Amino acid sequence: AVVSTQSTGSVIPRDYFSIDSILAEQQKLSCVLRRSFFGLGYLDASNSGEHLVSGTKMDLPLWLVGSGLADKGFLTCELPKAYQEANRNILLADSSVVDLFKQAVHFYDTGLRLIKLPHPETPYLAVSLVKAFIGRFKKIMDSSQNSRNQDLSTLCAKLETKERALFELSRESVQTLDKWERRESNIIGASTLVLHSRKRKRHQLT
Repeated sequence: AVVSTQSTGSVIPRDYFSIDSILAEQQKLSCVLRRSFFGLGYLDASNSGEHLVSGTKMDLPLWLVGSGLADKGFLTCELPKAYQEANRNILLADSSVVDLFKQAVHFYDTGLRLIKLPHPETPYLAVSLVKAFIGRFKKIMDSSQNSRNQDLSTLCAKLETKERALFELSRESVQTLDKWERRESNIIGASTLVLHSRKRKRHQLT
């Protein structure tokens, strides 16, 4: 999704100012330069020369790799360990037991950016992201709606950032319903998801 700024006519991603999105793009990727970059040797602490030569291995942030360097063939990169085939197979076998927070705090946000890179494994990664979310969704909903008198830190320990937000949203919805059923609340307000959806539609119309 994008947002148009009327003053400049430019278009920026809707999540441009999102802290979670910024942090997700800080993920380091192991890269190999396929072209030489003159005068940039200082960017590699292990390089004593003046230039970055083709074949140099460097760890670069996802935002930089995805800015066009990979698309234009300036470098190739490896997927982070959490997104490689071995871990994808574990997710496909039983995603509900995997500690995604330990593997990648922003697992889905980072994954959605990785699948845009020109890498032979990105089609398989895209499938595993969807299946992982589907496989974990029911457990997240079940635990969030039955979390009364339980240690929330334990319930959320293995959830990555988006999943924790989903857990909290579901838990708050149950609490709101409970209050209404006990007549502690006279009005049921629109859910946060509905409010965000309305805002998106207004932005699209403008």
